Amino acid sequence: MRNARCRTVAFLCLACLAGLFVRPDALAQDGGADPGVVIGDTTTIQLIGDPATSYGRGRDLVAGYIDMAGGVMGSKPVRIVAQDSGGTADGATRAIESLREQGAVLFMGGLVADATLAAARAAAPAPFVAVDARLPAALIADQPNLFQIGPSAEALGRALAAEAARTGATRWGVVAQDDYFGRALAHAFWRALRAARPEIELALESYVPTLSGSVAPAVEQVTAARPEGLLLGLRDVDLVAFARAARGGALDGAVVMAPHVGTPEMLGALGAEIAEGWVTTGAPCCEVGGQPHRAFAEAYRAAHPDGATPTASALYGYVAMTALATALDEAWSVKPDRLTVALAGLSLSTPIGPMRFDPDTRQSTLPFWVGRVSGGRFVDARPVDPAVLHGQ
Repeated sequence: MRNARCRTVAFLCLACLAGLFVRPDALAQDGGADPGVVIGDTTTIQLIGDPATSYGRGRDLVAGYIDMAGGVMGSKPVRIVAQDSGGTADGATRAIESLREQGAVLFMGGLVADATLAAARAAAPAPFVAVDARLPAALIADQPNLFQIGPSAEALGRALAAEAARTGATRWGVVAQDDYFGRALAHAFWRALRAARPEIELALESYVPTLSGSVAPAVEQVTAARPEGLLLGLRDVDLVAFARAARGGALDGAVVMAPHVGTPEMLGALGAEIAEGWVTTGAPCCEVGGQPHRAFAEAYRAAHPDGATPTASALYGYVAMTALATALDEAWSVKPDRLTVALAGLSLSTPIGPMRFDPDTRQSTLPFWVGRVSGGRFVDARPVDPAVLHGQ
């Protein structure tokens, strides 16, 4: 089984390096053929848009490689079925039920914290791989079938707090999503910042309904409080809406810490709305990881000529699908307990470096970077210290 696993991973790497690709819609399914292994995906698409679409493209790139390699567990094809969760917990639960009826035996998805956690709970005991959901590590640890790719909310908070502690700002504000991600991010940031600089004061704290675009109250609070520094824990449409509404001067002179703005999708979405000097996290494309990262970018562009630069979401989708394929070959089974054991402690190479799932927390060690925005680009990017990543 381990040899089969190695063959699958080796093929994925070689296929990427060779620039090979297969369009998922070209992989026709014969109605009478072995249905193989069905993987259910509950990612929120409509409310997020391009980042979610590019995530699916990264996922499907690997699915094409798997079919070219002859499938998983010897010769079983992989089929992905997807249903939009709508970004809500109830919608995610219904999506899992529908995907099960379609034969799904393991699951993936993400981008919205609360919906992702609800999907994982509904999927239990089948494994669920969360992708860039930024869930708190504590919640991951409490959900035995849940594995997370991408940094936890706490890791992002600690990384940005380390940067905030180096600034001269003493009066800080928090504007964040009103969900597991936003609140855990704010708590981790504030706790780490106060530990480093006890004199720090909290000038305001405001939470925005997730993916609502309802940022006016938060902008008014920031304008009235005039904090010297601001943690901006919003994502996707909420982040764009806030940045646009705050251009009138709400953030003038403030130090801004905003997680994962340093990704191609958010830099592109914000455009002129983003102010110079924001401190952020991200994964620069395609300047890290050497040839594997460049090869991933080339394969992505070849498969999707309109996609230009592959996003961080595409990278996460690519890594998640690779992890699931590797786990299937390791377990040589679709039984939930055997797949969970295979994923726990799983190690693999990715386009941006080695990654494993911590066997105790089931949080991935996929690297990410901290830097700042200048001229619409993510610059001065450097890897986040593993001690910060894991809360040591």
